[in-house]
Amino acid sequence: MNQPPADDIYDGAHPVRTLARMFRGQGGRLAVATVSFTLKHSPIWIIPLLTANVIDVVVEHRPLHELWVNAALMALLIAQNLPLHQVYVRMLSVSVRTVETNLRMALSRRLQELSIGYHRRVSAGVLQAKIVRDVENVVESSRQAFDSGMAAITTLLGAIVITAVKVPEFLPVYALAVPAAAALVVSMRRRMSVRNAAFRAEVENMSARVSEMTHLIPITRAHALERNELDRMGATLVGVRNAGIRLDRTNGWFGSLSWILMQLLSVGCLIGAAWVAWSGMFGMSAGDVTMLSSYFVALTASVTALMSLMPIISKGLESVKSMSEVLSERDIERNHGKAAVDAVRGEVRFEGVRFAYDDAPDEVA
Repeated sequence: MNQPPADDIYDGAHPVRTLARMFRGQGGRLAVATVSFTLKHSPIWIIPLLTANVIDVVVEHRPLHELWVNAALMALLIAQNLPLHQVYVRMLSVSVRTVETNLRMALSRRLQELSIGYHRRVSAGVLQAKIVRDVENVVESSRQAFDSGMAAITTLLGAIVITAVKVPEFLPVYALAVPAAAALVVSMRRRMSVRNAAFRAEVENMSARVSEMTHLIPITRAHALERNELDRMGATLVGVRNAGIRLDRTNGWFGSLSWILMQLLSVGCLIGAAWVAWSGMFGMSAGDVTMLSSYFVALTASVTALMSLMPIISKGLESVKSMSEVLSERDIERNHGKAAVDAVRGEVRFEGVRFAYDDAPDEVA
């Protein structure tokens, strides 16, 4: 089967588009995984509604059989998680592992096509890091983005739909969380991208240094240069450490600010719902207050989870850019149309060769 040119698929200038192309052949599996996840995750956004029903049964002294009906529904929702989770894990695993294999194969194929001059310019350690570390980053960020992203999105949609049906007047309160989270993401995205790029560059430099050091150990030991080599390696490792600390601090600021913002909004939602129920507005019951509070906690947790994915996604997209540096490289050794060498002989002949030293009167024949 003919493969499309690598630079038509892997475009470092558009990592999101490139990532989507990587998963292009996995659409069916990802669709099954999405449906399975939505169903198996449904207790998270349905059980608060059933909990509200149970509280109203107790507070309003409704018939006791309603309690058992809600309990049976809860048990059924919880039990369905096991078989559907297995379907989800299998479909996602096959998709992600297939992309992982295809990526490593594409990198290996392109390395075999690139010219000798390219391999002289680029360290083998850097290329090894792209095949091992960068592919692993893409796989793990894709898996985590799908796991956490699907959980957050399905919870958000479920909470919003049920609230719209039960207490539509409360939807504007929910709407405050999304723009607040979006503003925080936009403000931090550029800084995280810069930190990820700097850390990736330091790691590639370290990989090149390790490759060079291991290849030159016999020469280093023979000339008693161990201390010099250790000093060079130490400086490289310090660079990786400092870049990693800067990246971790940026991610830490992002995580802490997002958590504080979402918790403040959650407290405001609880107090607001309690005040509305106490004042008798909108016909809200005690169960509705519990449901709205639970949904807003779930909503804030979902938005926080989506924001927490930003560092992970940024790391994966930076690895996509890194791999694209190889996959879109045009310095390729093209042998098509060249004459094939049928045989090679090891014979060397010197004819009419003369040589003379500067300080010698006679030539050497």
